[in-house]
Amino acid sequence: MFDFLDSKDMEMLRRAIDARCKDLNIRADTSEAEMIASQLIELFQSGVTDEEELNTRLITMELFHRGR
Repeated sequence: MFDFLDSKDMEMLRRAIDARCKDLNIRADTSEAEMIASQLIELFQSGVTDEEELNTRLITMELFHRGR
């Protein structure tokens, strides 16, 4: 019934969050970093569980929003 993240999932999400923050020059202790983490977790929970795919999808979302 409940889908909990195991330690392997948490480590992968941490790497993805850190990579996105580094790519965007965002400090980890900012609201922007929290937004990135939230988006990644949402994607993961929706079934995107490949680390590279998470990074690719997030990049696409960022470019889409920046273009508006």
